[in-house]
Amino acid sequence: MPKGPTKDDREALAREAVRRMVRNAPQLFSKEISRKFYRVRMEVAEIDTLVALAREGDKDALEILRKHARGASAARTNVPQSFHEFVWEYFIDGPPPAKSGLSPKDMGLKHLTIALMVKIVSQDYGFSEYRNPEHRGEESGPMSACLLVAQELDHKESWVEEIWAERKVSVLK
Repeated sequence: MPKGPTKDDREALAREAVRRMVRNAPQLFSKEISRKFYRVRMEVAEIDTLVALAREGDKDALEILRKHARGASAARTNVPQSFHEFVWEYFIDGPPPAKSGLSPKDMGLKHLTIALMVKIVSQDYGFSEYRNPEHRGEESGPMSACLLVAQELDHKESWVEEIWAERKVSVLK
């Protein structure tokens, strides 16, 4: 009777799958590509979403709203109330200040990719998503999908666990 792959075989195969993803698509870890990815998604976002982003100082959202305004004006179509309110805020108070530091757009694609790696290692290779709390941060203990991905990317296990917790629902759809 043939046996299935051993735990060591599954781990080696999972590690190779993660390495292959990194090797074949390094752009998924790039800030520049991440920004382009989110810009494309913003181009088709709802006006209310863009208004919320613009209120937070997102320059891309503001630029896209300007395009919508020009199109709505030319076509004489209505825009949502939130857009009118934002225009008044902008007119009276000026542009909202942009937040300093990294934007979620800078790391969003990388985080999504890491979450997809955890999903693949967990579902395709049979590893649990997380280790038991008593083993976290230690080199000993059972292997988990988050730990394996963290090791292959040279990141902390806790950081990959945070990303997985944030993105799990969206990648498991």
